[in-house]
This record gives sequence, C-alpha cells and structure tokens, in this order.
Amino acid sequence: MSDKHQVDSGRGWVVAFAGCAINTWTFGVFYSFATALEQMADEFNAGLSGIAAFFSVTTFLFFVVGMLAGPLADRFGARRLVAVGALLMGGGLWLTAQVESLFTGIVVYGLGVGLGIGSYLVPLSVATGAWFEKNRTLALGVNTVGIGLGTLILVPVAEWLIRTAGWRSAFELMGIGSAIVYGVVALVSFKPPTPPASLAASISAARRAVGRSEFWRLYLAGFLMSVALFIPFVFLVQYAKEQGIASSTAAFLITSLGLGSVLGRLGLGVLGMRLGVLPLIIMCFGIQPIAYVVWLLAGPNYAMLLLFAGLLGVGYGGFVALSPVALAGMFGLEGLGGVLGIQYTSAGIGALVGPISAGAVIDATGSYTVAIVGAIIVSLMATLSVLPLWRLGDGAPSEPPAHSFLAQPTVWLVSPR
Repeated sequence: MSDKHQVDSGRGWVVAFAGCAINTWTFGVFYSFATALEQMADEFNAGLSGIAAFFSVTTFLFFVVGMLAGPLADRFGARRLVAVGALLMGGGLWLTAQVESLFTGIVVYGLGVGLGIGSYLVPLSVATGAWFEKNRTLALGVNTVGIGLGTLILVPVAEWLIRTAGWRSAFELMGIGSAIVYGVVALVSFKPPTPPASLAASISAARRAVGRSEFWRLYLAGFLMSVALFIPFVFLVQYAKEQGIASSTAAFLITSLGLGSVLGRLGLGVLGMRLGVLPLIIMCFGIQPIAYVVWLLAGPNYAMLLLFAGLLGVGYGGFVALSPVALAGMFGLEGLGGVLGIQYTSAGIGALVGPISAGAVIDATGSYTVAIVGAIIVSLMATLSVLPLWRLGDGAPSEPPAHSFLAQPTVWLVSPR
C-alpha cells in the first residue's frame, strides 16, 4: 500500500484541510446572516422572530439531515455528498436573492442552504476521523476550526458587501462562490483507507449509543447549549447597533466570536490530547453562562461585548471540536457517522427553538434583557446536565468498544490515571 493511502498520511491532511476550507467558507457566509438582518426585516416588513426563522429553520435542517448524511458517508464516502452540497448551497443562496416574500425566503433558504450544509458537515468530519489514528484529535480540530475562521475572516467581508451592494446582490455572489468552493473540496475528499461501514453497522452503532446514559447527557447538554448559543449569532449585531455602535464595528463582534472559537477549537483540541477530552468539554459548558452574564452587564460597553463574544467562542468552539472525539471514544469508530448524525440533531432542535423564541420575546418587550437572562439560565442547565460525565475523567471504561479511541494509548479521551 502506498504511503498516500495509509492512515496519518499526507492524503489524510489534505482531507482535514479541505474540511477546514469548506467550513471557513460556509460558516463565514452563514453567520454573515446577522449583518443582513436589518435590511431583510425592513424589506419584508417583518419582526425579529420572523427573520430569525431564516436562520433557525436552516440550522435545524443542516443538523437534522446529518441523520441521513452520516450513514451515507459511512457507506459511500464524502465526495458525492459534498458535490450534491455544491448544487444545494449555491442554488439556495442564488434563489433566495430572488424571493419576494418572507415565507418563500424561509423555504428556499432553509432547503437550499440547510440541506447544502448538512450534506457535507457530518461526512467530512467522519472522513477526517477515519484518515487518522495517532493525530486524530488534532486533525478533527483542523477540520472544525474552519467554522471559527469563517466568522473571523469572511464575516467582515460579507458585512461590507451586504452594506454596500445590498443583501440580494451579496447572496447571489455568495451562491456562485459556494458552488465553486464545494466543487473543489469534493475533488479532494478522498475516501479513507479504512473499510467502509455498512448501513446496518451505522444503524447498529447508533442504536448502541442511544442506549447509553452518557449519550443522552451529551444530547441534552447540546440541545440546551444551542438554545442559548444561536441567540447572539442572530441578534448580537442588531443589539450592538441599537446601543449606538456603528454597523461595521458591530459586525466585528461576530468576528471576535469567531476568534474565540478558533482558539477554543485548536487550543482545547491540543489540550484534549494531554488532559482528557471529557473534563475539557465540561469546562467548555461552564464558560458559557459566565459569558452570557457579561453580555447582560455590558449594555453599550463595546469592550465588554467583545469579551462576551470571545468567551462564548472559546466555550462553544471547544465543545464542537472535542465532542466528535468524545463520542468516538465512548461508542467506537465503526458507524460513527450514524452516531454523530443523531447527536447533531440536538443542536438543530436547539437552533429552531432559541432564536425564534428570543425574537418573539424581544418584539414583545422591546428589550433584550429577558432573552439574555433566559440564555444564562439555559446554559447553566446545560452545564449541570453534562457535569456527571466528570466521573469518566478518572479513566477509560474497563471494556472500551471495538475500534474505540479509548483503546488507543496515543490518544487520551479521558484523563489518564
């Protein structure tokens, strides 16, 4: 077997960086939605809850479609699914720019962008993990760090484009760019050298996982975290504008959130190899309610808003980078796509609930205070729900599942004794 077809080889790193690239583009485009919020609300004469439905429905779909995309990735690899995503993402953004009603926009944007992102998100994570043994935690960190890089690098560009050319022209250009980026990534989404899992194996792995209390603790925590998390992703820029902060300066808050996310994904991903993944995941949850308290106290203080965004980025970014590694450690590598697909629905449901509910509260009260307090409470509940997993930090289970990372001494998923 040539070196390029072996695990931990250069070809594996190509897949990891391809995942980073597509995540950078996708989430730079997607999270720039917050900068278009005001224009879209004015044009469609809609309240914040109605515009938030664009974001919420789309996020719900791209996480929930992972239930199908994960098993398909286990069986067929990522390339075909990424190619389908090129058509959906590119076409969805272009067609959204043509809509004339709020409802049509929600449907078109949700189906196009939501299914487009969902077509690659789990498959490329699974492919990256399957290409590595010794450097798996770091490679998955490289893959997911693109989500943070997108908010760090592309959101300011998208904000400028939306502000100067209008949201419709910006969406058209981003649709063309999406088709190109996804197409290139599809070409280098090489199939891992490990034997593909059958659909039956993927379903079986998911069934084993949902029978474990640890799975449901992470699921509940992920749901609660997402209810709170996507509120600032939708409303933080608008909040800052209403505090008298200029549009471009307000948009930099999403960039700051992205910077914190990059630090969380890479920094905590590396620490996870030394200190244990589950304790760090719990720490990531604990950071988030503290961040929301900072937002509550910030008011128009821009420095405190930057601190809030950075803290939240570290907390959620670290969890996103570490959770696939933890799930594989607890439930095994075989059929991981099916397990991740189900686990990711927690974020989708949370995203469906959080922004729409917060928008309705803000519309009704004329204030962000109640929504922020709600985020504090919900994120505290998420931390408490995941806290019992700390007991697994003392060592691996006595009989780790087959192909589990826990059975590999070179990668610590839980703290060594």
